[in-house]
Amino acid sequence: MNFSKAAKSGTQMTYNDLKKIGEALVDQDPKYAIPYFNASQIKNMPAAYTRDAETGEYADLDIWDSWPVQDPVTGYVSNWNGYQLVVAMMGRPHHEDNHIYLLYNKYGDNDFSHWRNAGSIFGYNESPLTQEWSGSAIVNSDNSIQLFYTINDTNNAINHQKLASATMYLTADNDGVHINNVENNHVVFAGDGYHYQTYDQWKAANSFADNYTLRDGHVVQMPNGDRYLVFEGNTGTENYQGEDQLYNWSNYGGNDRFNIESLFHLLSNDVDYKKAIFANGALGIIKLTNDEKNPQVEEVYTPLVTSNMVSDELERPNVVKLGDKYYLFSATRLSRGTNIDTLNKANKVVGDNVAMIGYVADSLTGPYKPLNGSGVVVTASVPANWRTATYSYYAVPVEGKENQLLITSYMTNRGEVAGKGMNSTWAPSFIVQINPDDTTMVLAKVTNQGDWIWDESSNNNNMLGNIQTAALPGEFGKPIDWDLIGGYGLKPHDPATPNDPETPTTPETPETPNTPETPKTPENPGTPQTPDTPNTPEVPLTPETPKQPETQTNNRLPQTGNNANKAMIGLGMGTLLSMFGLAGINKRRVN
Repeated sequence: MNFSKAAKSGTQMTYNDLKKIGEALVDQDPKYAIPYFNASQIKNMPAAYTRDAETGEYADLDIWDSWPVQDPVTGYVSNWNGYQLVVAMMGRPHHEDNHIYLLYNKYGDNDFSHWRNAGSIFGYNESPLTQEWSGSAIVNSDNSIQLFYTINDTNNAINHQKLASATMYLTADNDGVHINNVENNHVVFAGDGYHYQTYDQWKAANSFADNYTLRDGHVVQMPNGDRYLVFEGNTGTENYQGEDQLYNWSNYGGNDRFNIESLFHLLSNDVDYKKAIFANGALGIIKLTNDEKNPQVEEVYTPLVTSNMVSDELERPNVVKLGDKYYLFSATRLSRGTNIDTLNKANKVVGDNVAMIGYVADSLTGPYKPLNGSGVVVTASVPANWRTATYSYYAVPVEGKENQLLITSYMTNRGEVAGKGMNSTWAPSFIVQINPDDTTMVLAKVTNQGDWIWDESSNNNNMLGNIQTAALPGEFGKPIDWDLIGGYGLKPHDPATPNDPETPTTPETPETPNTPETPKTPENPGTPQTPDTPNTPEVPLTPETPKQPETQTNNRLPQTGNNANKAMIGLGMGTLLSMFGLAGINKRRVN
């Protein structure tokens, strides 16, 4: 294992990006808002009634993060001996029961009731202290399945996550698909400390405000056979967390006024300050050795995307190649971000704060550019404790379409949050269109629950709802885990309906999304944010401020928060304070 000499510096998710993602969510912009699903049509998954991995007893299990077995190059759902295969995290409600199972259905069958369960991948009598979390899976050259997943070790630890791999050998007969045996189960990567934070580094910080992630490995194979693993992690000492990140101007991403006001907000708000100094989320990448059944790390690269000072969690990355471009997606929560005002507004107006973000590049290793200017692609549209609430978004390419993606997810948070007997279950999937100008739009095309392959029979308008039918009786005004919310003030939204449903390439429909300041007119009732930061156009952007090119050697990200940066900001602080009338505000001291 060695450090790459050719890795590109990671794209930054900025504080301004986080604000714009939150605004798109609050405004319920129809280009991004998830379609309303008809709550009366949603059912628990029949195949989730199965033997539990820990007890061996049959039970109705929750099902959440899921991923199909895919072609290693195209990403299309594989046709394995006439079946489509999906790996899923499942477990008993109200228990720390997190293990992975293999589900299957006839290839192209989109009937939710036809899915069957081949059982727990790692057998039974599993310990709740050793869990399996999200990953990906592809077909090997000998028709075996190469599984990538997350080992989460809670023995004498708190969520000690490691990227792992194993080889599944399956057979199929008249009774269905069977797991014969699993071999080569091993840890692939546990962080290197430099590019990616290790568990020991995280543990040394010993702060409740610090979140640790090293999970959700997504495998990508190039046409020449080279395999890479994209994953969620946190930055290492190359670009580490800490108070210095507050003084790295490139983390803010706005003009001078926005940046200085955001700095003072973080310094004066104890909750956001603590989250900001520890926030170091990353979408990472490593190259694997050419042993397809027993992969190890060949090369470690600088992260593709970083969110220092902005967010500590960018979940479930997955990469889709459309045409000549690579699209990188991730699920995220505003609650893991560092803007409590944006979070509270989303929780109040919508009742949830989850989103899917996306980036585009000409090569797998980047550099990546955020879609829609800020990275926002999909936003929540109903409260988190409604039956139709969704999360853990995963994009699957649509065969024959280079401008469409099928967005899959699960619905209803775990533990019967929506009510007794309402387990987590697969959601209906929906279509997102990718436009030539790197914008996206949600289309009014919704499937049955658990449809992973879009075809002529997939569209089901009975699954489409509105704000009334998306809620079960009694769900309006129902309190959720955070503050009691009444009168959500949800804006009606309708996903775009192109004239030609077969070729919805109508880039003019997205209402010129290249004007990112448009959402600043807060027509949203219950959003009392008088736009006191109108990004005054007279103040020129200062693109030269964030650059630190001298320290960017080879694969190293720009250095952050050194004494020179602090001195420079200190010298200019008096001028900036006098400009904005803030000279009377004292900087919060932190020991």
